[in-house]
Order: sequence, then structure tokens, then C-alpha cells
Amino acid sequence: MASKKQLAQNILLVVIALALIAGFTVLFDPFNIFGTNGAPTDEDSVSVPILMYHHFADEGAPETIIPAEMFEAQIKALCDVGYTALSFDELCGYVYQGAPLPERPIIITIDDGYMSVYETAFPILQKYGMNATVFIIGVSHGKDHYKDTPNPIIPRFGDAEAVEMSRSGVLSIQSHSYDMHQHEPYETGPFRKGVLQMDGESKDEYVRAFKADFESAAAQIEAMLGERPFVFSYPFGVSNDMTDGLLRDMGVKVTLTIAKGLNTVLRGAPESLFSLNRFNVPGDMPPEELLAMIDH
Repeated sequence: MASKKQLAQNILLVVIALALIAGFTVLFDPFNIFGTNGAPTDEDSVSVPILMYHHFADEGAPETIIPAEMFEAQIKALCDVGYTALSFDELCGYVYQGAPLPERPIIITIDDGYMSVYETAFPILQKYGMNATVFIIGVSHGKDHYKDTPNPIIPRFGDAEAVEMSRSGVLSIQSHSYDMHQHEPYETGPFRKGVLQMDGESKDEYVRAFKADFESAAAQIEAMLGERPFVFSYPFGVSNDMTDGLLRDMGVKVTLTIAKGLNTVLRGAPESLFSLNRFNVPGDMPPEELLAMIDH
């Protein structure tokens, strides 16, 4: 009888020991036996290329200007190979709620809010069932001159066009700052390089100025479209160690730079949506080169 009891106890001890070994192996997996080694699986992360455009016209510097014919050829090529254009709402849905994404996601962004977005890009995107996000500069919105100066600028679309494009579901309107995308030769007072702190400006003064600028842009967009912006494109792509945190505190969920590269966005990790990279698309880039640039 005692031997049977002892045998049962020994079996129980062996079972417990095996369970502990299995638990520690799964937890630490030093030889990556289970294939993850604590890293996100394919289901927990997604690689997303983000394209960056500016102005749509037949002539001008190809770094920021693209002819309508070339833009359409690029959009068609993306569709033909199976890319699906995402909104930032959808990308946030993946990160925050785990919502599924298509097999080949891509995001199209357009900076500065030129009238050519409405006249050229909007109908092309509609034609191919793609969408994009436009980042407007608040102080230039609807204008054809730089602030209150006599200096002409490339015309920007205004409220009527913004409302039409937004309601169509093709274009989302987000913030490129209110007045932190400054052009030094046209400035009559102190010049700020993007969102960076100015010389002689204290940290407190800078934080107040930065917050005030974003709130002005947010109020403008909310009055126009009925919702606050939650995506911010850094003017000139520059930022500092405070800006992402300040924007996050004001309700921004995504920030964009102009650094070249793909992005790995993680499900359940909102921090992976900040300081995202983008591929600037030159106006003289053939579709096949665009596809090669973003291939992953």
C-alpha cells in the first residue's frame, strides 16, 4: 500500500516538474524553439509604406511637383499589383482594436493643401477607388498670398473644397500646423524653423506656443468639418524630443516625418504610430520604380 502511495506521489512530482519545465521553456525559449522568442508575430504587426506628395502640375521641381498623367500612372500601378489605400482611421483601428487590414496596405499623404489636390488628385483617386490624407497649413488655407503680405503663393483649396472631399470619403483633412510652416524670406518677424524652438525662447514659452498653434489648427478643422484632427504632419519633417508627447496629450494619435523608409506598426502599441516614415514620390518617377521603392 505504501509503495502505491509513494508511486502516486512520484508520478505527481514528475508531472509538476514537466509542467514547470514546459512553462519556463515557453516563457524564455532561449533557443527559439517555438519560433517567436517574445517578438510580435505576423498577426501582431504590419509593414506599411506611406507615400508623400505635394503639388500636382505639369511643370516644376520634380521633388515636390508631379504631372497628373504620372500621378495617375502611379496610382493605377499600385491598384494593379493589389495595394489597398488605407485611411489613418483604419490604421488606428488595427493598432487600438485589432481590426484586420488588407494584405497589401499603403497610405497616401499629400502635404500643404494646394488647390491642385482638389482639381487633379481628387478625381484620380476617386477613379481608382483609392483614398488619401491631406495636411493643410492653417494660415494658408484658402489663400493665394503668404499671410498678409503681397507675396503670391501657389493657391490653396478652401472650406468648400475641403468639405466636399472629406464628405466623399476619398480624402481626410488633417493638420500640417497652423503657422509653423514658415517661409523665412516672406516673414516680417521672428522666424521659426518648423516646430522647433526659436533662439532665446524659453521651454515654457515654446510649449505654450506649440500648443496654441496646434489648437488653432484643430479649431479651424473642427469648425470646417465637425471633427478634430488626430494626425499631424511635421512641417519640413522636423521635430524634437517634446513634440510627439505634446501632440499625444492634445489627442493626436499619429505623427509623420519625411524620413524615408517603411513602418512596422504593432497591434496594441499606440507608440508605434508616432514619427512614422514616408517615401517622397518624385514627379519623374516611373510607376515601376515606385513599386520597387516600396517593395517589402
